[in-house]
Amino acid sequence: MSFIILKFGGSSIADADRIRHVAGIIQSRYKENNNLAIVVSAVGNATDKLIALAGRAASGENVEPLFSEFRSDHTNCFDELIPAADEDSRLQLEELFKSLKNDLSLLSEDGILTPKNSDQLLSYGELLSTLIVAGYLNAVNIPAEALDARKVILTDSQFGNAMVSYEESYDRIRKQFREREKMQIITGFLGANKEGETTTLGRSGSDYSAAIFGAALDADAIEIWTDVNGIMSADPKMVSDSKTISHLTYEEAMELAHGGAKVIFPPTMIPVMDKEIPIIVKNTFQPEHIGSRITKERNIEGEKAIGISSLSEITLIRIQGAGMVGLKGLIGRVFSSLAKENVNIILVSQVFSEHSICFAINPGDADSVVDRLEKELTKEIENHFIDKIKVEPDLSLVALVGEGMRHTPGISGNLFASLGRESINVVAIAQGSSERNISFIVKNGDVGKTLNTVHQTFFLKSERQKNIYIAGVGTVGSELISILAKSDGSNNLILRGIASSRRMVIESGNIEFGQAIDSLKNSNLSFDLDQFLNAAKGDIGRKIFIDCTVDKELSEAYLKIMNSGFSIVTANKIANSMDLNYYRQLRETAIANGVEFSYETNVGAGLPIIRTLRELIDSGDQISSIEGIFSGTMSYLFNTMTPELPFSQLVQDALKAGFTEPDPREDLSGMDVARKLLILARETGAELEISDIKVESLLPEGSWKEESVETFLKLLSKFDDSARERVEKAKREGKVLRYIGSYENGKAEVSLQALDSNHPFSNLSGSENIVAFHTERYNRHPLVIKGPGAGASVTAAKLFTEIKAVDRSR
Repeated sequence: MSFIILKFGGSSIADADRIRHVAGIIQSRYKENNNLAIVVSAVGNATDKLIALAGRAASGENVEPLFSEFRSDHTNCFDELIPAADEDSRLQLEELFKSLKNDLSLLSEDGILTPKNSDQLLSYGELLSTLIVAGYLNAVNIPAEALDARKVILTDSQFGNAMVSYEESYDRIRKQFREREKMQIITGFLGANKEGETTTLGRSGSDYSAAIFGAALDADAIEIWTDVNGIMSADPKMVSDSKTISHLTYEEAMELAHGGAKVIFPPTMIPVMDKEIPIIVKNTFQPEHIGSRITKERNIEGEKAIGISSLSEITLIRIQGAGMVGLKGLIGRVFSSLAKENVNIILVSQVFSEHSICFAINPGDADSVVDRLEKELTKEIENHFIDKIKVEPDLSLVALVGEGMRHTPGISGNLFASLGRESINVVAIAQGSSERNISFIVKNGDVGKTLNTVHQTFFLKSERQKNIYIAGVGTVGSELISILAKSDGSNNLILRGIASSRRMVIESGNIEFGQAIDSLKNSNLSFDLDQFLNAAKGDIGRKIFIDCTVDKELSEAYLKIMNSGFSIVTANKIANSMDLNYYRQLRETAIANGVEFSYETNVGAGLPIIRTLRELIDSGDQISSIEGIFSGTMSYLFNTMTPELPFSQLVQDALKAGFTEPDPREDLSGMDVARKLLILARETGAELEISDIKVESLLPEGSWKEESVETFLKLLSKFDDSARERVEKAKREGKVLRYIGSYENGKAEVSLQALDSNHPFSNLSGSENIVAFHTERYNRHPLVIKGPGAGASVTAAKLFTEIKAVDRSR
């Protein structure tokens, strides 16, 4: 006979409706193959309630309210599913409740809860569920009967986690099935010792029960039906984009299960591995989903890792001391003493020098472990061969698992580099000789971030998530947000924070790009840079601070921002044109923190001026001179100006068009061009300060005394006549006026110059910029870049491409 074993967990049969659904699955499978055996867990949270009942009874508390609730859960389900004519099943139901009540009374009298009487009490969950499921299957014309697995699964007397005697159990199971024609509905989790005393196979041991029956019957397959779509690449409660692992090996499944994955019970693979029986994990509530298939081998197809598991709330015991080096037998003594205490060792890590060893255990064992080790190692501690035994609580184990990791270089490097980028501290590391598992320990508070980081590194094909924080919502900032809202290329960009000079919005989730400006307007949260940066501490992926301001104080905070783990993308040129020491610190701090500092829009807005200059230098070319019109404002003014059009009116028009800085005095003073020229000169290695640049200002005297832009613009009209005279003079000479920045032989200058009409800088329009690089290679004809050099739209578009480019060079 070709048997198929179906196991249904507690969530699958939690109430009457779910049992009907499960019966439908069984019925459809029964039509295909009537050689089915069904293993069931206790319904819903019945086991938890039985544990609570046992605790209350042992402590002398009143168990009646909880017992009545437990009884009602089952009787209501029974009454809804089982026909009144089935008197035998009802008598069995009442007999089980009577027996449970009697066992609780005996426990109340004795007052001592032992593993032995605990196992006896826990057995009622499965005994009741098999009775109900078998009764309902009979009611829908599927001949079935409950099988108490204690009759056939023989174990030792290790109550709570019994060892199975496989061969004798297999013989009993085969005999049972030879003598029965009805479908067997089997109690999961249960066994019995030679004296007939109830034992259990460990919490969640119903999977193990299914594997035992499958191995005994040489089943074609074992199906584990649960409430998720198979075994996931990570815990879906902590990693929202985890995915189903469609195929994995027994060894991979065991590694994941031992590391904390809860879909399948670790020992489940033991009975089936030799017989190579496939295990299929399916979702009861989405039976059409393919689920996960576990077999001896699988086609790796370049897939290195298949999943991550985690185990929270563990404690690390650390033994170290210079005297441990070469101390023979020490490690054996340590673990032998722990074995006598039945302590479960979760992970072991030892350094090559032998002076330190650490191992992970359950927190509840920590006190007894320390006491045992201090007694075992008394002499070594007294002689200072070993330091005081150190206990490190509140930790989590994380394991990366996959057959494809074996003999594949770079896996560990990629793993720990990704954690380093997120500033996640690894407390201990262990890798087994099989190479299919890298386990490490982190703080409990970091486990969610760790799982998401590792999952994104190894299992997501899309770009790494980027959490963006935008400062400044003027013309450029608002345009950038508009681009982000419209672009298909921003699907990996998460807006976490947005700020103006006065207020801010920060969210742990996602701020919708389309709602960002309105959210900021309605925010009552005053802007605070520290609070703004601290909001990113739990972010997964790259953190990017985007500066769309012209704020000097914010520029001075760039080192703090980078030290907080942010890459910076900035349109603000102040930081790069501050003193040379700060300029160098910016680059050193970026390297030290593994972040990026991107500022292409500092010169030429959307034009690739800085990038081109870098590429020339990186290729070994020597820069002879740099000359250009670097101000979109100045370009617009002198391309548009005529003797008939007042200069002050042109400046107002440029301000409205977004060509000028928010305060046009910055442009007219020449300092905006001076900063851009300084940035380019510094890119070549020049050690210049802003004070080293000779600047011709176009501001009337007293301009900086005006408190507002509006009053300054009124004052500017006094400059109209002198500006008109310079334009007329140039026109008479057949020339045009251009505001030019130049750097050559270590000297930099910014001035208004009259150029011949055939000069390359003469034929510009609107706010166009132009730059000419004279180099060793481009010595006869310079390399020229020309195009729109101002405007919110081109600047914001370039910022967007810089944001997208963060991490691509890594």
